[in-house]
Amino acid sequence: MTVEPEAAQDSSSSGLISRSHLGIEPFTLFRPESLADAAASVANGAWAHAGGIDVAQRLRHGESTESVVRLGGLEALTEISLHDGALFIGAAVSHARIESDALVLAHRPDLAAAWRTIGNVRIRTAGTVGGNLMSLDTGYDAAPILAAAGAELIFLDPGGTEQRCSVADRAAGRLLVGCEVPLEGRVVYDRSLKPVASVAVGDRYAAIGCAYRNVEIIELEFDANSAEGADGAHGAGGRVDLDAVRAALDSLGEPLDDANASSGYRRRVIEVLIERCVQAHAAGAPASPGDDAGQLSPGDDARRESAAPTGQPGQATTRRGDGHTAGNAGSVDLQMHLNGSPFEAAAPVSEMLVDTIRSRAGLGGTRVGCDQAVCGACTVLVDGLPTASCSTFAWQAAGCEVHTIEAANEGAVVKPTESLPAVVREVQQAFAETSAFQCGYCTPGLILTASSLLAHHPDPDRSTMVDWLDSNVCRCTGYLMVIEAVEAAGAALRDRTDAHPEPAT
Repeated sequence: MTVEPEAAQDSSSSGLISRSHLGIEPFTLFRPESLADAAASVANGAWAHAGGIDVAQRLRHGESTESVVRLGGLEALTEISLHDGALFIGAAVSHARIESDALVLAHRPDLAAAWRTIGNVRIRTAGTVGGNLMSLDTGYDAAPILAAAGAELIFLDPGGTEQRCSVADRAAGRLLVGCEVPLEGRVVYDRSLKPVASVAVGDRYAAIGCAYRNVEIIELEFDANSAEGADGAHGAGGRVDLDAVRAALDSLGEPLDDANASSGYRRRVIEVLIERCVQAHAAGAPASPGDDAGQLSPGDDARRESAAPTGQPGQATTRRGDGHTAGNAGSVDLQMHLNGSPFEAAAPVSEMLVDTIRSRAGLGGTRVGCDQAVCGACTVLVDGLPTASCSTFAWQAAGCEVHTIEAANEGAVVKPTESLPAVVREVQQAFAETSAFQCGYCTPGLILTASSLLAHHPDPDRSTMVDWLDSNVCRCTGYLMVIEAVEAAGAALRDRTDAHPEPAT
C-alpha cells in the first residue's frame, strides 16, 4: 500500500490534519552517527529525542525548536551494564525495560519495583530515563527515584569530555549519556498523591517531586538510640528524626501554590509521604516487582528475551526508525507494516502517528482523545506493544509492525495463537458478547491494550488486567464488563490453544 502525500488534505504549514496537532511547528530531524555528533547538536540548541513523549507534549503546548536529534539509534545510550561497581542505565533505556531487565532485577530489584509504578503501560513502553531527566520537569518520576538512590548523572559536552553531577544539579544544553546507580541500597517511591507531590526515600536521602520548581533532596538524619516515644519513624539506619525532616523542609521554602494544591497542603502531604516511605523502606522492598501479589509486569515476557545481561538493546529498540530516510530531514519517507500489509507514505517529521493512520491510511478506528498519552483512546500496537499514537511521531514507527483496531477485519487465521490480529478479533467478539462498551469511542484502545496483554500473558489475574487497563479511560462502562470481556477472551484463546497444541520439536 502506497499513499502519496497529496492524498492528505493539509491544513497547516506542518501538513498535519487532526484538530489536536495543528499548532505543532515543523522542525528538522537529525540522526547522529556518534555521541559526539549528538552532543554537538544538543549544545547548539537541538532537542534530544529518546522516547519522544516529552518532545511531543512540549511542541503541542506551544514551544518550538528548529531541530530534533534522535538518540534511539546510538547503542551506547540503550545500554544497561555493570561498570566500576555501579549499575549503568543509558539515557535511551525505556521505563518498561528497567522493570524487567535481568541486571536490574539481579542487583537493584527495588528500582524495578519503583519503575513499575511510573505512568501507564503506553508511557512505560515509549518513555525513557533520559527523556524524563533532560526535560527538567519536576513532575516526572525518574528524577526523585534516582536522586533518592544516590545516582550520578553522566553528561557529554561537545568536546567529548564526560561530566558528572547529581540528579538535582542536572543542566540543560548537554547530552545525557546515562546514570550510574550504586549496587548497594534500596529506594521506595510513592507517587500516589501526584500531582500534589511524589516522594522517594533511599538509604540516606529523601527526594521530592512535583512540589517545588526543582526536584529537592534532603538528607535523612538517623538516631538509633532515640526513645520509643520520640518523634521519628524507623528507617534503615535506625529511627529517622522527623523533626530534622521538618527543619530541612523549612529550609527549602514554601512549596508551589497552584491549581493542584495549596502550599500548606503540599507541605503536609510531603511530610506524610516521607514518613510513609521511611516505614516502607525499613520493612524492605519486594524481591522483584509483583512478587508479593504474583503479578506480571506489562510486557515482561516479550522484553525479558531481549533484556540481555550485557546491556545490548533488544529487537524493538533497534528496529524503530529503520524504515525512514536517515540524516537531516524536514520530511521523511515512511515504510512500515500496517495491519499486516506494507504501507508507505511521505510525511513531515512533525506528523504524529495518529494523523498518518487516520488521514493517510484512512483508518478511522484510532481516536484522538486527551492528547497527553493518558486516556488511551489513540492506542495502537507497535511491534505488539500498546503505544500512544497521539504522542508518537510517525517516523518512530517506521520499520515496525503496526496494528490498529481494523486488524480484526483481516482474513481468517487457522491458529489464533500465532496471529495478533486473531487475538484482536477474539477480544472484540468478547467485548460484544459481554456488552463491554457503550458509546464506543474508547473501545478500540481498550481492545488493543487487552489484546497485547493476552498475547504476552495468556492467563492474567485481575490485578494484572487492571495494571494494563487502568489508564484506558472509559466514561460509560464502569470497567467491570471490560474485565469480564478480557477474562472471556483469554479463556477462549486458551481453549483454542489446547485444541491446537504446538507440534513437538
